[in-house]
Amino acid sequence: MGAATLFDIPVGNRAVINAATVDATLNRRLRELGLRNGAEVTVIQKTAGGGRVVKVRGTHYALDKFALKHILVDAAKGATK
Repeated sequence: MGAATLFDIPVGNRAVINAATVDATLNRRLRELGLRNGAEVTVIQKTAGGGRVVKVRGTHYALDKFALKHILVDAAKGATK
């Protein structure tokens, strides 16, 4: 089985970020938002165009489909609502 991406995590579930396979500029911006290796994120809702709203440390962010498909994750233990 291939690596799961944040795009693959169902709404209401949590995941832990392993890596972001994006260019340096986007990687820096994701880290500034708290989306860095080891961070736990919760997928809150789907958005138009395939994006998602995610929660990281109490803050909600809308991410586009491109970013979601390039953030590698592991499902968190007890990963449902």
